[in-house]
Amino acid sequence: MHHHSPHYTVDGITFLPRPVQRPGVPVWAAGYPGKVRPLRRAARHDGFFPINLEHPDQLADIATTITGLRPPKTTPYDIAIALPPGADPTPYAEAGATWWLAEFPPETVSLDQVRGVLRDGPVQTDIERDR
Repeated sequence: MHHHSPHYTVDGITFLPRPVQRPGVPVWAAGYPGKVRPLRRAARHDGFFPINLEHPDQLADIATTITGLRPPKTTPYDIAIALPPGADPTPYAEAGATWWLAEFPPETVSLDQVRGVLRDGPVQTDIERDR
């Protein structure tokens, strides 16, 4: 891999082992709600991770914008959100989220909290329960 830019230079890097997934590991871009440039960039990749998302309506706007920026009938697309453990992801799933990640406050998180979330497993949304 070779990359040259005003901020970084990378020469002769090889990532091994190669990913098993084809065509490769999915790439999710991140950005703030209401900013169009990150959404344009994210639409060219495999997913979007909104930063500082405050409510599901913001996510619905993001999903609509990205859908409009992507060509019809392209590969699957993910929208990942971060919510505190125990939060109900259903309104976000209804707004277009496909992944939910547990978000812990870094200054107060404990190992027991993380282990508890791992032990409990994924939260099912109402949408999944109704299937």
